[in-house]
Amino acid sequence: MSLLSFRINVASFLLKSSPPSPPIIKRGRPSLESRAKLNENQSTNTLRTAPTPIPPSSTRFDKFDHWPITTSKGRCRNHGCIGYTRVFCSKCDQRLCLNEKNNCFKDYHK
Repeated sequence: MSLLSFRINVASFLLKSSPPSPPIIKRGRPSLESRAKLNENQSTNTLRTAPTPIPPSSTRFDKFDHWPITTSKGRCRNHGCIGYTRVFCSKCDQRLCLNEKNNCFKDYHK
């Protein structure tokens, strides 16, 4: 066995026996390719909950037993409103704005 083949055998053995090195963390602004890969991974991993079903018109417009209840913060479900609210209709199971600026609770039930 020559010295060169011995060194090659020792080097390959050491490479195979050592644990894998941690990935190299690149510094600086990410490249466009890495951004595209990151966006692909994020879009597949996001889970969305099912939207709250809209109540039937007979229930929504009956003007009986609709009570505002305070609950956790969520988006207003009135068409055209993009605000957040803590008010919830007890009968319709919808979050609706009810404050000085917006009264989506009233508009939703008209």
